[in-house]
Amino acid sequence: MVFGSCTLVQTLMQLDLIDEYRLMVFPVVLGNGKRLFGEGIDKIVLKLTETKTFDSGVVVLTYLPER
Repeated sequence: MVFGSCTLVQTLMQLDLIDEYRLMVFPVVLGNGKRLFGEGIDKIVLKLTETKTFDSGVVVLTYLPER
């Protein structure tokens, strides 16, 4: 599990070392930020396997890479 290190996650993606993606989506607009799936990252096909919604509006999306 990695919190807050976009650079580390991008490196792990390039090395194909991620078995599962769990993305937390917060219903807040903050402005600019780093892109998790930015330029220089090969396209990855992901399959949505689970969603969980909380009363706060946060949604957790679970994806598995299709290999």
